[in-house]
Amino acid sequence: MRRRKFLFLCFVVLSLEILCGTRNYSSDDLKRRTRTGETIMEETATESNSNDTDKINERRLESLVKACKRLGYTEANYTINIRAHMSPNKNTLYCRVNKCASTTTLEVMKRLFNCDTDCQVKVAAMVKANVNASKIMNDAFSFMVVREPYGRLFSTYCNIFYFPKEDWFYRGVKIIKLARPNISSDSLNFGHDLTFAELVKYIIESYENGLRLDEHVRPIHHKSCNPCMFRFDYIAHLETFEKDFQFILKTMQSRNIIENYPKDLAKSLREWTLFGPVKHLFKTLLLVKASTLSTYNIFLRAWSYYQITGHVSKNIDFPYSEEDVTEINKETFIQALKTAIESSAKYNSDLHKQRYDAMIQAYSSVSTEHLERLRKVVATDCFLFGYENSPNYLFDRNRLLSNKEVDTFNFFKGL
Repeated sequence: MRRRKFLFLCFVVLSLEILCGTRNYSSDDLKRRTRTGETIMEETATESNSNDTDKINERRLESLVKACKRLGYTEANYTINIRAHMSPNKNTLYCRVNKCASTTTLEVMKRLFNCDTDCQVKVAAMVKANVNASKIMNDAFSFMVVREPYGRLFSTYCNIFYFPKEDWFYRGVKIIKLARPNISSDSLNFGHDLTFAELVKYIIESYENGLRLDEHVRPIHHKSCNPCMFRFDYIAHLETFEKDFQFILKTMQSRNIIENYPKDLAKSLREWTLFGPVKHLFKTLLLVKASTLSTYNIFLRAWSYYQITGHVSKNIDFPYSEEDVTEINKETFIQALKTAIESSAKYNSDLHKQRYDAMIQAYSSVSTEHLERLRKVVATDCFLFGYENSPNYLFDRNRLLSNKEVDTFNFFKGL
């Protein structure tokens, strides 16, 4: 009897510690509560065949509440000063985190509510100026999207700094000035040759010195969308985005926020999302027209980007010579991509591995010291959203370097 009372007392104390956030977990405890790359893939497969997305979200929110308590957040930290985008009827609130499917999400909101990004920001600004702002924002159906932090930083580099984009001229130049000791005049003028290792250096040094980080690389839990400071109804994960977004749309419909929606709305945006970057390629070409930068290398980088993202097989070379590139226009380049994507279907099993290999190649250029410092930058995001803060595929340097030796394909051509 005494033993049973003792066990019951231990259970009560442990439960209170967890609920109150005073329980100290060991590193092993935390590992059991996080997802590795393998478990994320398993979760994706499971969720895509299940009808319990609402229960999955409940578990995510419950874990988040406990994690926030562990980090010391209380009701006193609550704020409505978030990066809100709201529908004209003020019934939907999306908090934007860059490089977490934000472009796709904003396009979905635009098509649902006939209200573009500027319109959504203006609605949110008007709400915040209202005396009842807190009630309006809390009553709205609110959501945000998160993703695995190391993959997010890699995606940012590929999409913003490697692919030819106008961002080179302001973001690229700014970061190169902070991360590189000896800078060429071309780099100062165009910001075109930022490396992944330099981006990581910029992130860790800015973070450690309390400096403002670019919105594409600042932590997901930044105050602009901190889920410990604003209670969201739904936390979508990029790894299960289509399934999560279907649930978000169904919830909007059940709450009479929207009447009907195309069942394949998120899926229908794939081509729009896939070829969207091409317009930036041609804008960039115009901006560097009078420079000494190689037009061929700029096109080569755009082509390599689609190999990095696993849409074009690495077995399919850029189909133009240096003499031919001056004749390429937006339509012919997109058609060349479509042809290459079709031809890549026979390499389907290798395409996902390409994305993985490209990420490994990028992170293998980062020193062990910088990788460990980066771990501290992303640690809170990993803890809040259930990701592993030191994944073996990145932190096992022997494995990382052996992969580099085995796969000699250069994903970052033209840099």
